[in-house]
Amino acid sequence: MNPDPNINCAGAPVVTLAGREWFVPVLAMRQARVVVPALMRLMPVLQEMQSGQPAAMARLSEENYDAIIAVVHAALTRAYPELSRAMFLDLPASTPELVAALGVVTRQTGFFRPADASGDGLGETLGEAAKPATAPRNSSTG
Repeated sequence: MNPDPNINCAGAPVVTLAGREWFVPVLAMRQARVVVPALMRLMPVLQEMQSGQPAAMARLSEENYDAIIAVVHAALTRAYPELSRAMFLDLPASTPELVAALGVVTRQTGFFRPADASGDGLGETLGEAAKPATAPRNSSTG
């Protein structure tokens, strides 16, 4: 699946899910209306996960996991509008990949301040963005 040619992905961070790289450009309101409220609801859980407590992931509820899936899927639809929820749910992505993607998405909302040298900033601690790529690699066809 290729990104929508009408969306500027130049310089956009890339996340890896299921062995494939995906552009995550700055979100439009269509995506932000799903992503930002879900991130606000997830904030207590995400802060606990950031604390480094080993048990934090074990306390991740099904509802919270579904919200993380919804956030990452909605964000990817900015560059990949044809990516249906069913297609997204069928990706064999790992939980660490999903959590790392969540950090990139958080930064792309524009709602949270980007990470700075001091290590402050929610976006930084949720996951690391890959360097912008000229085109994502795809290990599968489509």
